Amino acid sequence: MLQNRLFLPGLLVLLLLLWGAWQIYAGWGLVTLDVRDTPVSKVLNSISRQGGIDIASNLDPTTPVTVQVKRLSPVEALDLVAARAQASWRLAYLGAPAAEAINTALDAFRGGGTAPGWTAYGGGGFSMVEPQSGAALDLRRVNWTPSAAGELPALLEEASQKTGVFLAAPADWKPATKAPKPGPIAQAAAQLFRNAGGVTREVFLLRGRPSRDDDRMGGGRGGVWIGNAPATASGQRGGGWMRAMGDPQQVAERIEAQIALLPANEQDQAREDFRTMRDFWQGVRDLPEEERRAKAREFFSRPEVAERMDERRLAREAKMTPQQRVDRAKRYFERKQAAQSPSPRNP
Repeated sequence: MLQNRLFLPGLLVLLLLLWGAWQIYAGWGLVTLDVRDTPVSKVLNSISRQGGIDIASNLDPTTPVTVQVKRLSPVEALDLVAARAQASWRLAYLGAPAAEAINTALDAFRGGGTAPGWTAYGGGGFSMVEPQSGAALDLRRVNWTPSAAGELPALLEEASQKTGVFLAAPADWKPATKAPKPGPIAQAAAQLFRNAGGVTREVFLLRGRPSRDDDRMGGGRGGVWIGNAPATASGQRGGGWMRAMGDPQQVAERIEAQIALLPANEQDQAREDFRTMRDFWQGVRDLPEEERRAKAREFFSRPEVAERMDERRLAREAKMTPQQRVDRAKRYFERKQAAQSPSPRNP
C-alpha cells in the first residue's frame, strides 16, 4: 500500500517532467513575441536569440514595433516585424577571403550605406513564388544544382538566379573554383566559398524601404543592400517581371526550386500562375511602350488575374497593423485621385 502511494506521485512527477521536456523540444527554434512600442533593435535581438538566426539591420534602432505572436518560425517572425516596421528583408550569404571583410561590410550596411568594393548578386529581391497563406518562404532550404566549375562571380550569379537568394563578395575576389555539390543553398553556398579559399556568413538583412526618390538615386538610408550589382549589357525593358526573367533556363530552375517549398496542394497552381505571367510578358516584351502598357492594363484587369493579385495583397496586409492598413488605403486613393486629375495647362 505504501509503495502504491509513493509510486503514483512519482509517476505524476515523471509525466510532468516529460510533458515539460516535450514542450521545450517542440518549441525549440520557434519565436514568441509580446511587445508594444518596443525598439526594433530589442525585437530583432529576441528573434535572433530564440530562432537561432543572424540578423543585420540598417533601421533606426529606436523604431517602435508592436507584435504579439506565439511559436512562429524565425523567418515568419522576421517577415512580420519587417511589415510592421515598413522594411524589407533578404536571406544573404556573404563570402570573402577573411571574416574581417564580412564584418566590415555588415558594419557599413548597419550604418545605412553600402559596402565599397563589394559586388551584389540578386539585389532586386523580386518574389516570384508566394504561398497562398502569405507565409514567408524559408529560402535556406531551396535547392541549387550548379552547372559547372568556373570563376566565383559566375557561380554566385548562377546561384542567385537559380534560387532567389542574395549573395555578395568583394569585387576583386575572382578565383577559379570547383562548383559545390547540389543541395540546399545553406550548405551549397558555404561549400562554394570554402572551395574558393574563403569564409562565409549566413545573415538575414533587414533594411528600411526607400522612397521612390531614393530608388531613382540609388540609395539613401535603407535604399541599398550590400555592394553593387555586376555590370550587365542585357538592356531589357519593362517592369519587375521583365527584369526578373533573366536567363529562361535559370529562371525555370529558380521557380521550380521555390515551388518545391510550397505545400503540395499549392504547387500545381503556382506553376500555372508562373506560366501565365511568363507567357504574357514574353508576348509584350518587344511592343512599343504605350502598346505594352495598354496590354498590361488589360491583362491585370482580367478577373482571374485580379483575384490572384487581391489574394496576395490581402495576405500581405494581414501582417500590418490596422493603422498601417488605413494609411496604405489613404495613399492609394490619393495617388489614384492625382492620376485622374487633369494636368494644369501652361499659361
